[in-house]
Amino acid sequence: MNPKSLAVKIPVTLLLLLAAFTFANAQTAPPRRFSEAMVLRSLRTIHGAQATYQATYGNGNFGSLQSLFHREFIDEALASGSKYGYIYVVSIVPYAPPSTPPTFTVTATPRSYRKTGLRSFFIATDGVLRGADRQGAPADENDPEIDLCLGSGLACYEGVSVTSLRTLHGAEATYAATSGNGNFGTLSQLANAGLISQSLGDGTHWGYSYTVTTTIQTGNTPAGFAISAVPVTYGVTGFRSFYIATSGVIHGADRNGGPADENDPPIYHLD
Repeated sequence: MNPKSLAVKIPVTLLLLLAAFTFANAQTAPPRRFSEAMVLRSLRTIHGAQATYQATYGNGNFGSLQSLFHREFIDEALASGSKYGYIYVVSIVPYAPPSTPPTFTVTATPRSYRKTGLRSFFIATDGVLRGADRQGAPADENDPEIDLCLGSGLACYEGVSVTSLRTLHGAEATYAATSGNGNFGTLSQLANAGLISQSLGDGTHWGYSYTVTTTIQTGNTPAGFAISAVPVTYGVTGFRSFYIATSGVIHGADRNGGPADENDPPIYHLD
């Protein structure tokens, strides 16, 4: 064989192998932005699951990842604490009568810093998602709030609104069991008790306006509440309006910017 011919063929073969290897890695390694977006969605899923668990099986307290999984509120992969290249850790403080409400925090940290993610994330009882590049260390309540809907469109605002209503429902249950003495609270009362974020307590949060109506316990009539969420700017921050009451069922429909009520279809998930 001609030595010159061999000298040419070997580098070409190596280049082809390297190109194939690089392409395969590009196909199997998820883009970092996609991975982080799925992690944020997972944290919102855990937060909503905690609100449901507290109001049902938790007897006022929040649950571990395994507890949420056993009640089918989250999937098995998320319950394992490792999903989308991140490690999830839940910390719980149980209800301590008479005045200490239950709380929880969730951290999501890259399993392999730089390879599976740069930013670490954090969410707590108030529902505010926070995150920063912590060099692989966990995020906490001091990190910046994350703009969930930047460039995502109105479907994102609707999704955050549904999550916020679940947060408010759980906060009302906690408030009634603690400082509310059986009655539910206004937005400002929930915020002052540390059960929701201050922005949600102000009544305008991520493109939606929230209104809470409460009825106090009188005689044999139990206390109750109803919460409506309407787009701040109809057609820009959302089309659908949403509603939740003491029962915990979320209702919603396109009401042309008007409030939804209990007669609208139930919302189990957003399309």
